[in-house]
Amino acid sequence: MNPFTSLCFSLAIILLCAPAASASEFTADMLQTMNGKPGMSGKAAVKDARMRMDVSMEGQRQIVITDPAAGKVLMLMPEAKMYMEMKLDPSQMGAAAIREDNTEEGQWRSIGKETLDGWDCELKAFDFKDKSKGELTAWFAEKLSYPIRTVYKSGAETMIMEFRNIRQEAVAPAQFAVPAGYQRLNMPAMGQGMPPGMAPGKNPGMGQGMGKKPPM
Repeated sequence: MNPFTSLCFSLAIILLCAPAASASEFTADMLQTMNGKPGMSGKAAVKDARMRMDVSMEGQRQIVITDPAAGKVLMLMPEAKMYMEMKLDPSQMGAAAIREDNTEEGQWRSIGKETLDGWDCELKAFDFKDKSKGELTAWFAEKLSYPIRTVYKSGAETMIMEFRNIRQEAVAPAQFAVPAGYQRLNMPAMGQGMPPGMAPGKNPGMGQGMGKKPPM
């Protein structure tokens, strides 16, 4: 999986588990592993339902900002002072399907309590009615009401996303906006390789990714 596709799948998995309405506000180190091997790492900031990820891909800094309420994803390229805006449709990503009050696709099951990186968590598994959609497990930090570790398994592939060194602190709204002086870049081809629900403009991408598609 190329770095861009890997980042998009990581983002999709987090959004699948994150609450639709949340008052969470924190910063953290972000770590991704694929099949037990280190993947991307970087910094994350969460404010309400918005999230910012600051990572390095192929030697270049990339910033990805998701704003579910506005229905968009922003990808910033600081070195070039350019950005792309992609449409975000949570209903197509499966976020609506795994809410507590929606059992069409399956349901959450509490499987215990666990302390993770000093945070008391409720450990939950999502049981998909269609078992071919894989397995999804999440650790919801009780004080944050937010998943700080997610594990998605599909076939022989396993992706883990986790937040470490979490700090509950104020996050400036400007962190989720495009800085002044950035030029918008339109690249329809970037839809390829992206999870369903995220695509530039009106052209959703249905690219290949981790074994099977992420849970729909």
